[in-house]
Amino acid sequence: MHHILILQYSHCVSGYNTYTYNESAHTERVPDDILSVRYEDGKWSKPYYDCGGGNIWMLTYTVPFFGFQNDTYFFK
Repeated sequence: MHHILILQYSHCVSGYNTYTYNESAHTERVPDDILSVRYEDGKWSKPYYDCGGGNIWMLTYTVPFFGFQNDTYFFK
């Protein structure tokens, strides 16, 4: 189903990206087509205990991220 949405450009928005190296050094803004995702595109994890990180019970919500290059979309 996701490949149909990509082919139809139904979730594309125009935006910009830039890379920051430190507080004073960064690249210029570059126009970019961004495939936006909806809440329904993501998935919740099962509860897990985060040992050594937060040392608490957690849930994780993950959403795919896409890029656009050579007239095609790809996972970043």
